[in-house]
Amino acid sequence: MKAHITKLLSIVTPLAFAYVIVFWLSACYRSDSPCPTTTHVIEAESETEEVAPEELGPFDETLTIKAGDTLASVLNCLGIPSQQAYDAIAALSKVFNPKDLKVGQDVYVVYEKICDSNNLNLKFLRIRPDFDSNIELVQTGAGSYEATKYKKELKHHYVNVEGSINLSLYADALKAGASPKMLYDMIKAFSFDVDFQRDIHTNDQFSLFYDSYVDEESGLERPGELLYGKLILDGRIHELYRFQPPGSVPGYYTPKGDAVQKALLRTPIDGARVNSGFGNRKHPIKGYTKTHKGVDFGAATGTPIMSAGDGVVERCNWFSGYGKYICIRHDGSTKTAYAHLSRFAKGVSAGKRVKQGQIIGYVGSTGQATGPHLHFELIQNGKHVNPQKVTQLPKKKLGGKALAEIKSHITKIGKIMDAKRKKAEAQTSEEKEPEEKAEEQSPEVTSEKSKES
Repeated sequence: MKAHITKLLSIVTPLAFAYVIVFWLSACYRSDSPCPTTTHVIEAESETEEVAPEELGPFDETLTIKAGDTLASVLNCLGIPSQQAYDAIAALSKVFNPKDLKVGQDVYVVYEKICDSNNLNLKFLRIRPDFDSNIELVQTGAGSYEATKYKKELKHHYVNVEGSINLSLYADALKAGASPKMLYDMIKAFSFDVDFQRDIHTNDQFSLFYDSYVDEESGLERPGELLYGKLILDGRIHELYRFQPPGSVPGYYTPKGDAVQKALLRTPIDGARVNSGFGNRKHPIKGYTKTHKGVDFGAATGTPIMSAGDGVVERCNWFSGYGKYICIRHDGSTKTAYAHLSRFAKGVSAGKRVKQGQIIGYVGSTGQATGPHLHFELIQNGKHVNPQKVTQLPKKKLGGKALAEIKSHITKIGKIMDAKRKKAEAQTSEEKEPEEKAEEQSPEVTSEKSKES
């Protein structure tokens, strides 16, 4: 009997000891572990300690909109309750449409933790819909939200970029610090008179002068308008100034008051080569000599085609050997035609008004064509003429009061540029002075002077 009791004790005692240890560890774990989203401490006796404020927040985070995201889905994924997210978006919608959020856009939020819950409480939200403004959403005392849109304070200044062309105007001007948008505006304006494939040479000079706006808080910068541009090509100076004549819209003009913009574009297609000029030629399909009534520009299928000038679409359909064809009437005596298109641009049809530079169609090889190209025609007073000669006429020339005003405007721009240049030279001089003094005081310089003496 004693043997059985002893054997039973040898089994029960370790089990009891293990049970005590497990119970003790469990009690310790419960007393040391807070709830997942709060800092309340639950004691074995159900007593609650004070919550550490810093552990409840507030916290801030920047959320980035990705493909397929909505503002509601982003807030829900963060941990904001659906109803609260709905209330916040409803308030925000009074000043901003959340559907306008773009992929890559940031949403700055401030939130705090809610005790005994996996949810968060949204306190503040900020979106920057554009460069000039911010939208802020604030939680009011009643738990509702109020949204406000306000303009940011931007610092206005002028930028002057100049240099030499070694690789290309675009590459070298960007390297010198030019804004891509300002560079594009300058190239577009000069393209009426300059062939950027043939007229640009190594060591030609360029200059851009434009205004810009800086957000000092974020360091972001937005260029304003190109005020002046200059190209020195093979010794010839080309200049243009942005100017708004009285009662008209802003445009670019030469120092003599000639509008840079022409009545018609030199070429209604970018980056194309001339395959066949205007005049007599041997027809590539029919084989006999025939007058070529336009100019052929070779380009890849799908290359955009622009309207050479403002006007009304007179015809937009299939036209015999021309294939898909567009004819635009620019005034009572001038028309342009575009043939062999692969397709028409959306919204372009007979009777529609188009602007100069507007995309009207795309290069193709429809109709009688040996390959993809644009056949471009200019018709004046019912006769076909060479587009490459007539399109150089200026759109308009300033005179009288407007001419006097642009000369005054040019003088003003010149003074601003001179002041900007002098300020930059002064800053450069100030930066060099400490370096020169340091060189004079350096041991190496002192040693060399001692040797000379």
